[in-house]
Amino acid sequence: MSFDANTRRLMELFFCFDRKRTALAKENNRQFAHYTTAETAMKIIKGKSLWLRNAAVMNDYSEIAYGRDVLEPVMDCELGDRFYKVLDAVQEGAADEVKRRHSNHRRNARETVFMASLSEHETGNKLGQLSMWRAYGGPVAGVALIFRREVTELEPKIDLGISASPVLYGEPDDFVQEFHEMVLLLEKEIEFLKTTDPELVINFAAYVLQVAMYTIKHPGFKEENEWRIIHRPYEFPSAHVKPVTVTIGGIPQAVYELPFHKPETDLLFDIPELDLNRILENVIIGPCLYPETIFRAFLNEMTAAGIERARSRIIFSEIPLRQQG
Repeated sequence: MSFDANTRRLMELFFCFDRKRTALAKENNRQFAHYTTAETAMKIIKGKSLWLRNAAVMNDYSEIAYGRDVLEPVMDCELGDRFYKVLDAVQEGAADEVKRRHSNHRRNARETVFMASLSEHETGNKLGQLSMWRAYGGPVAGVALIFRREVTELEPKIDLGISASPVLYGEPDDFVQEFHEMVLLLEKEIEFLKTTDPELVINFAAYVLQVAMYTIKHPGFKEENEWRIIHRPYEFPSAHVKPVTVTIGGIPQAVYELPFHKPETDLLFDIPELDLNRILENVIIGPCLYPETIFRAFLNEMTAAGIERARSRIIFSEIPLRQQG
């Protein structure tokens, strides 16, 4: 979805941390890896859609609580007061409205946020991350879907109601540093903000707090270099991102399917910017008991999905990790 100049400027102000991380990923020519089980990866390719899972059933749900615990004290101190002062300068009562929205979201985030995780991946890395293979290994084989760098910057012409945000790993002081940088930018650009639609400013202010809550993680997880694809269907519904019921790890659950390009299924899914043949760089098969069997299955499924040169895109991780059957 394309944005006008004012909206882009607001994005740069409120999401300055995202802008820095995007520039760094581009500078380092990073790709993005989605680690999952071979079974789920197969369904993603066959269905041409990425599964966005509810925060309540993801491994990372407890880290949302960590983000909340880091965020809230900052909002109650002098730096938070400065943030709210900027909002009230744009429109009287704007700060109270942002506080109200944030309070409501805090209570309901567990049930209303759906996400998928991507990890920054060094171009040319054919091994993957050892910690991820330990999480997705053994008889339940792990696979990494490697997407090209631009996947987090794409702007499809249609509104998918999703966003991509990098994770901030750190202690409260690390968040304060980044939040302070944002507040300084907002204070510097106060005259611009006053000329902008107040509702748009309120929307951005509320959203940046909500995103911060579930993209702040403990520094012990820093090696993951994670980005999160975020969808909030109850606030930002999209006809293109639909819920389905699936079973993952024996748990029946609702997921939202972020569609790739598949106009043969429905014209709603005519999204050439998300053509798997274009954005999927590699499939890395992690250390497992039956790599050749998995290779043949992916070769067949990728070919059927119209992915060219499927054989050359599939890689075996050479990490000598012993997996138990």
